[in-house]
Amino acid sequence: MMTNPRERNQRMKSLFANVNPEDLAKPATPSASDADKRRVGSAAVKSMDRAFVSIEEENKRLHDQLMSSESIIEIDADRVVPSFVNDRLDVEGDRSFQAFVEGIRDAGQKLPILVRPLPGKPGHYQAAYGHRRLRACQILKRPVKAIVRELSDEELVVSQGIENSERLNLSFIEQALFALALKERGYSRETISDALGRKEGQRLAYISILTNTAAMIPADLIRQIGPASSIGRPKWEKLGSLIEGGKLSADQRKAVDRVVRSSAWEERDSDQRFVLVFDTLDRSVKREPDITEVPVAGGNVIVAKRSGATTQIAIPDNRIPGLSAWLLMRLPELVEEFQSTQREDSEMQ
Repeated sequence: MMTNPRERNQRMKSLFANVNPEDLAKPATPSASDADKRRVGSAAVKSMDRAFVSIEEENKRLHDQLMSSESIIEIDADRVVPSFVNDRLDVEGDRSFQAFVEGIRDAGQKLPILVRPLPGKPGHYQAAYGHRRLRACQILKRPVKAIVRELSDEELVVSQGIENSERLNLSFIEQALFALALKERGYSRETISDALGRKEGQRLAYISILTNTAAMIPADLIRQIGPASSIGRPKWEKLGSLIEGGKLSADQRKAVDRVVRSSAWEERDSDQRFVLVFDTLDRSVKREPDITEVPVAGGNVIVAKRSGATTQIAIPDNRIPGLSAWLLMRLPELVEEFQSTQREDSEMQ
């Protein structure tokens, strides 16, 4: 049944008859559960604020990095010359290079090369790294994508380590020849190590191994053989041991030239060419010695036996007593006379 307004007011008063009006006016004290919820909500808001600040800082960092980074430009590939110290042997002779060129033809150049401006030649550059990409673009007659950076000579060779540290196909002898070329230009082992991208322990000792091995073998012979990617340090060192003083003897040069001119040479890859050269020089060392008989006064004969890089002289002491001792005593003087003659002949040429 409906009640009138007066009755409704009376009922409301009866509900709060025992409640102090001043207590109703006080702010309500939140319960423990309510306080926890509010603390959680506040922490979430603060965490979100921090996340937004972090994102803004990261975006600013990336923006600043992008704005300050060097641009990749396209330049005429024929206006770029190689580094003054090459770390590659016979790029185009590498069987994988043709496939590399076709890959750039089909998919384009993915990574830029690094170049520096050539002093006195506006619009011309020198490559620090990316020689295969450069050569491929030259063959394809297309511009090469490049980063242009001012580099000193040392910075240029060190920057080559960027690629060398990531390359799996840079052979032992390519590293050795590159290291020796830098050493001959006066660079320290530390710089050479950086240029080869080597950072691990014993790196300086390894640089000495590289340069010593390369010095044992004529550079032109190394280039004839090529990178020989499957041939490691022990075999190159053994090849070097067959060569006296880092230079082929006249007989060794003739033997190698015969091999290089043969049809077998053209049919072989770099690894197989190493084997051909090694076997040729190994046979020349192991061949039967050349024996020369020298008649002297009194009908006696002195025998000279040449075997590999040494010569043995046999003197019949019973027939020419005292000659051996006399020669040994005079030997330093004779060697000095021989070397003096050699120097004079060299100066006259």
